[in-house]
Amino acid sequence: MRNALLIIILASTVAACAAARSAERLDRQGQRQGRHLAYYDDARTQLLTRGRYRHGRPVGRWRYYALAGELQRQERYRRHGFSDIAYYYPGGQVARQGRARVVDEPSGAHFFWLGEWQHYSPAGTLDSVQLYELGKHVSTRYPIKKQ
Repeated sequence: MRNALLIIILASTVAACAAARSAERLDRQGQRQGRHLAYYDDARTQLLTRGRYRHGRPVGRWRYYALAGELQRQERYRRHGFSDIAYYYPGGQVARQGRARVVDEPSGAHFFWLGEWQHYSPAGTLDSVQLYELGKHVSTRYPIKKQ
């Protein structure tokens, strides 16, 4: 169920990016460089994505927005393909957060979740902590509820 949700989110982001309009800057090797803004519309009023590239690779903090303008996801790119990711509820509360990694493989880039992912209720309380190894769900822990 959660893997299906992840696939739907990633597919919608890819589809939105394909439809988005972007003003790109390139370095001398023809790779994306500097600030990157992508929009849902030609008038550039509905922001889709905001981030930075360094020699064709995303770096630093990236923000992804829904068509209505609210923040959907935020990623902080780190070295060696690691990134810290937070997904948000429409009201702005964190829905889940954790770490992911992208690895270049001969068949293409492989994106997967790893380590502990915290899942929160819309009220902001911790619902569960899920453990992932190379994108595979390994275990789930539930916090002890105080009565």
